[in-house]
Amino acid sequence: MEQSAIMAFERGVDAFMLSLKNGLMSEYPLHIAHITVPRCLDCLKVVDASGSCLQLRLVLVGCRPDVSFGRLSWVTEDGREHICCYLNADYEAVKCKSNGLWVKERHSAKDNCLRGWSRLHSVMSS
Repeated sequence: MEQSAIMAFERGVDAFMLSLKNGLMSEYPLHIAHITVPRCLDCLKVVDASGSCLQLRLVLVGCRPDVSFGRLSWVTEDGREHICCYLNADYEAVKCKSNGLWVKERHSAKDNCLRGWSRLHSVMSS
């Protein structure tokens, strides 16, 4: 991967992850901390009041000089990954159409993240 393209993608990571953290904390009573995980641009450890824990990981999955893609996913305590969405360099949620073109999703990355938390948390709580 091109170093300059990686650096360009990394520039917005802090603000993007902070917006996700704030969104989660405004919706749910959570404890959230940054942790270091190999191969992740950023990772949040998210713990609810009952002690259930998930990690929200952002990984750079593709990078060329003209385009970069990341993957935002929840990872459960048993190591299962649940993809929220793929992200372009502007941190917009995107999906690959059947013709191979990447298009912006209807829901934002933040919405996909919150829906993913809600879905996984309801399974963990039951």
